[in-house]
Amino acid sequence: MKNNKKALRTLGCLLLLGCSVLQAQAATTLRFGFAGSDSDTQSLAAKEFAQRVKDGSNGELVVRAYGNSMLGNDQAMIAGVRGGTIDLEMSGTPNFSGLTPRMSVLDLPFVFADSAHAYRVLDGEIGQQLLDGLAEHNLKGLAYWEVGFRDITNSRKPVRVPEDVRGLKIRTSSNPAQIEAFRLLGANPQPLPLAELYNALEMKAVDAQEHPLSITWSSGFYEVQKYLSQTHHAYTALVLVMNKQKFDALPAEQQKVLVDAARAAGQAQRRMNAENDSKYLAELAEKGMQIEPNVDREAFRQAVSQPVRDTFIKQHGSQLLDAIDALR
Repeated sequence: MKNNKKALRTLGCLLLLGCSVLQAQAATTLRFGFAGSDSDTQSLAAKEFAQRVKDGSNGELVVRAYGNSMLGNDQAMIAGVRGGTIDLEMSGTPNFSGLTPRMSVLDLPFVFADSAHAYRVLDGEIGQQLLDGLAEHNLKGLAYWEVGFRDITNSRKPVRVPEDVRGLKIRTSSNPAQIEAFRLLGANPQPLPLAELYNALEMKAVDAQEHPLSITWSSGFYEVQKYLSQTHHAYTALVLVMNKQKFDALPAEQQKVLVDAARAAGQAQRRMNAENDSKYLAELAEKGMQIEPNVDREAFRQAVSQPVRDTFIKQHGSQLLDAIDALR
């Protein structure tokens, strides 16, 4: 009898072990790359996204996050997702303008009145149409996360009016609208991947950069930049994408889990950014940055907004811009 009970217990353990092995084998692991540092809200939201996906799929989907450009710079990661070597990736909208030029409308200077206006556009029909446009490039657009409103920092002088930007070598994204805007201001725009920016600032290859407070803080740019001007000259969203073939191959319920988790984590990241902005500003000042409180944003808007809009309209028509303006 004792031997029988022992045998049954052993059999039960083996069955449980076998079930665990089968469950582990059944789990699909998704590699998720992005450029943000460990201390940025991108990383915090990526962890929430991974947890929501795991919970929503009962462990059948597992997201492994790789920040700090560990899987490559933005363009390399986008290419990796398209080719299937990376499953998920998020980058700022400027990095997708080469694939879908109409998406550059989101990066035009002063196109958004405020964060609420940006969210109405991104979370509505316009934003969804732009995400859908990625499908022809083997990308499934899951959701918009946030980089935020961009401010100028530099190592040379305070920036208060457009004339102060003249002559600065400034790092921008590769988005043509941003490059055109800074050329209009008389600056020398230098597109560079985020992963290369700190060294470029430290070596004085560029004088300036423009990012939201969260990235200026989390990337440590206060160590190599002296002046910060809250120009809020453009807003940048993050786009979370997945390899479309892999997404389409998943069961419908898992597809829904991924989309719902991506949107919920994006909403959480926006809240984190809003709550942290004043903290970032105070900490940057404590780190020695000179915060310029008297920026003439209207002068910046008048200098760049209409010319860049006109360029976009010549290439893509006015329909998208009219729709965005209607949501102000």
